[in-house]
Amino acid sequence: MAVDTWCGKAYKQGYEIALSFVMRRPMRSSLTVDVLLLDVSIRPRHNFYLADETLGSFIVAAKASHIHGQPYNDPQEIPDQQIELRDQANTTTGQLQKGDVLAVKIFHTDTGVDIITIAAIAFDETDREYSISLDSFQPRLTPWPITLELRKRDGTKFRATTELSYLPIPRGPQSFSRIDSLRNVLQVRTEEGPYWQKIFPYTFYVSGAWLAGSPDNLKKLSSLGYYVLHIVPSGDGIGYDLDQLDAWFDEAEAIGLWIMLDMRWTYQNRDYVRIQVERYKRRKTMLLWYTADEPDGHGDPLDAPSKAYAFIKSLDPYHPISLCLNCQNYHFQEYSAGADIILADVYPIGTNTEYSNKYHTPCNTTYGDCGCDNCHTTPSSPALANIPSRLALWSQFQTQLGLPPKPVWTVPQAFTAQDFFTRTPTPKEVVAMVLLGMNHGANGAVMWVFPTAEEIVHLTSLFSLRATGSEVGQFVLRGKGMEVEVKGEGGAGRVDARAWRDRGQALISAVGLWGEGEGEGEGAKGEVKLVLPWGVSVKAVGRTVWGSREPWRIDGERGLVRRRMGGTESWLFVVDVEDWD
Repeated sequence: MAVDTWCGKAYKQGYEIALSFVMRRPMRSSLTVDVLLLDVSIRPRHNFYLADETLGSFIVAAKASHIHGQPYNDPQEIPDQQIELRDQANTTTGQLQKGDVLAVKIFHTDTGVDIITIAAIAFDETDREYSISLDSFQPRLTPWPITLELRKRDGTKFRATTELSYLPIPRGPQSFSRIDSLRNVLQVRTEEGPYWQKIFPYTFYVSGAWLAGSPDNLKKLSSLGYYVLHIVPSGDGIGYDLDQLDAWFDEAEAIGLWIMLDMRWTYQNRDYVRIQVERYKRRKTMLLWYTADEPDGHGDPLDAPSKAYAFIKSLDPYHPISLCLNCQNYHFQEYSAGADIILADVYPIGTNTEYSNKYHTPCNTTYGDCGCDNCHTTPSSPALANIPSRLALWSQFQTQLGLPPKPVWTVPQAFTAQDFFTRTPTPKEVVAMVLLGMNHGANGAVMWVFPTAEEIVHLTSLFSLRATGSEVGQFVLRGKGMEVEVKGEGGAGRVDARAWRDRGQALISAVGLWGEGEGEGEGAKGEVKLVLPWGVSVKAVGRTVWGSREPWRIDGERGLVRRRMGGTESWLFVVDVEDWD
């Protein structure tokens, strides 16, 4: 008997008892062990380097674990020990003080030729960066296998492997885009090079039918401040009129739009994939590929995204591959393996998370579809909180699975009321969803879908023009930021906040979580207090990038305060802090 499912769960009436699909979890507590393990890993900071680059780096971790790794005795403290760390480029990378220290050796797996031999890392240290010379690598399309060896004082060795891609530069026009895995940031450059530019992709999925409706529509989109073009293809044939797509690429290049090419309907068809990749991989506006759209919901073959990934990489190693997952956790491991970048479309606004407005059935972990898989919205848990919850869970999955961290971007809900969703998000809610993603490590946002309500277009366009430029980028794209403690009657449990620092300044993002009709919503009252991390003092409140005119005030040495912050009000502002450098 054929049964319609979404996220592995039957969702239509009549199957409540007959069928129950239990979602697969990547890790279970029973897989942990009592013995202390050392989980050793290594990865290149960038997923590839180009032939004209002379320096690269590896990111090494020596994490304490009870899931992955080799047995390790309890760390022994070494009083007053200090080791100056120097990499192959003879650059001082820092000092370790006290704690168990392991010697670091990195070498070519095939030949045994050393890359780094005089370095060290502390027990339970993560994200230690080691700069290297690329002199021992020759440009080629095949990655170079690399081995990491850590050694304790008693001679015990721990090993991990990775690959480094050092690619030749093709002749002729070309764009390049790659991932900085230390910051989870996208970098781009053209053949003119050699400088890489960090970008925060901020845009909409754009209806191909709307785009084709007027020769002026592409310019209109660009004028609104959305600088990445993601066209939603039709479900017919290859999904595009290729002559029309060629013209859009030409125009995008002329006005400075990057293109995220969507192959959702054809990514399992190698002939169609080859046609698109070979035709557009050399275009100067090509940013990244997009293969599967909600394969976990549709129940695509588990290995389909990975097969497409390997095939596309064989044709074009110079651009990342992305996909979008809809389910909280339905074969997350298998589907996410098919991408460099994962998008999360969590749609929490205007839906009943316990009973389907569309199918008139209950929703729980084994049955039903409410439009937001396993989301929870209650009087004590606002709808917007489902976004940071999903991002945190996926980060936990990657850690539990022992996977290198992959960037996760958000797909903010920006469409009008339909199906499961009884109302359209307010413009403030859409901006809040973008900032919530940014607060929790999502360095990209692709809203669904354009065209949409004019008021949403107006505010998201204004946000792009004010808040996605170089001033915000200098903070957000340089580091992962730190959580800001939120206090006060109007703040605790109502506001999500984060801070990024750059020399003597910090960028603060504060987002109200309570949307229209939730809790006290826009009527929330009481002081909101923010306490900065790092133990630094606030010297002055600087420019407001986004938010109302009423300023934040300094409250004590590390604090900031304002009278109230209603509903989904959002803030981005800069403060001067004591210089810690």
